[in-house]
Amino acid sequence: MFSVVIPLYNKAHTIINTLKSALNQTFVDFEIVIVDDGSADNGLEVIKQFTNDERIRIISQKNQGVSAARNNGIKHAKYEYIALLDGDDEWEMSFLEQMKRAIEKFPDAGFYGASSWHRDISTGEQSCHILPKYKGKISKVEYLSDVFSLTHTSAMVLSRKHFLQIDSNGEGFPVGMKVCEDWACFYRLSFIAEFVFIGLPLGIRNLNVEGQVTGISEDETFALMIHVVDFYNISFESWKKSKLRKRIYPRFLKYDLRARIIYSLRMKDYKTLKYLLAGLSNDILNRFSDIELSLYKNEKYNLVSKLYILITKIVWKTGRLLN
Repeated sequence: MFSVVIPLYNKAHTIINTLKSALNQTFVDFEIVIVDDGSADNGLEVIKQFTNDERIRIISQKNQGVSAARNNGIKHAKYEYIALLDGDDEWEMSFLEQMKRAIEKFPDAGFYGASSWHRDISTGEQSCHILPKYKGKISKVEYLSDVFSLTHTSAMVLSRKHFLQIDSNGEGFPVGMKVCEDWACFYRLSFIAEFVFIGLPLGIRNLNVEGQVTGISEDETFALMIHVVDFYNISFESWKKSKLRKRIYPRFLKYDLRARIIYSLRMKDYKTLKYLLAGLSNDILNRFSDIELSLYKNEKYNLVSKLYILITKIVWKTGRLLN
């Protein structure tokens, strides 16, 4: 029923725990497709101890990035439902069983997600926040209404049929993007299909793992901004072409961008802020007034800009609750 797609790149230090969490599932009708993305460590040697399990297949490719690895794994998947799992994350034992329940309840949905534990491997501390209205329930949710409170990549299951509708080349995850490639996939999927959420902590997102993007320097973070800009532009173009043209997306887009902008304003990081605004398409920028954009670019109006964004944040949340 499930094809578990695991992109592998230099995760020899974590992949064993990841694989064990998949193999120990209470629901056992699945295959595991590991896509080795040109790893330079001994990750392939590490997983050989598991290859006597006929459910595991290994695909090797030259290093092309996580998007290409996921797309390739989905291309070679045998089953309709694609369970995503990164090589440094894990699942609770009932993850696939609960996903099966969600699919049986809402078989026409395009993607399914669950909450996750956020575990700091350096301290062992973990936490999981689930909004009360979703806790313990399996329900259809407008993905963009609470996107930052719902789920992350390693707690998602995609309908392959809907995934292949995102992009004519089968590249639902934009190849070459090093950050935001998952959101670029899920946002575009939300334009064409319904999302189902399970309000239970079924995933385990490990933090402060060696090699994660979250541990890079300030200069490296700035270098990744090109992919952040690509994410916004790709998503907006996809929304424009979608048949549904969900009304919530333009409003959410402004909320999302303002959240990113206010972070730069608080850090007084005008280099990143100006790069972001310069890279966004005119179609996106035209959603904002010239006065608002001018405020953000002028350091003299830092405080005014932050206050304005905080007001718009309240308006967004109020409107979202009323919808």
